[in-house]
Amino acid sequence: MTDDRERRLENLQEATGENAKSKALDVAARYYVRMAGGTTAVRTGHVAELLKLAEEQGVSRPKKSLKS
Repeated sequence: MTDDRERRLENLQEATGENAKSKALDVAARYYVRMAGGTTAVRTGHVAELLKLAEEQGVSRPKKSLKS
């Protein structure tokens, strides 16, 4: 394993509060799927929902994607 990957896993363990790398990866994957969405289980992620709500309330407007 590269030093960079080892550091990322250590940071992930610290951020999740998990002692085992596998558990930290499980927590991170679960969080990512909920936030990003785009899967069968979670079609719309929390990030998209928050941006939509912010735009509806006039709080913020998301910048247009550079990829468009």
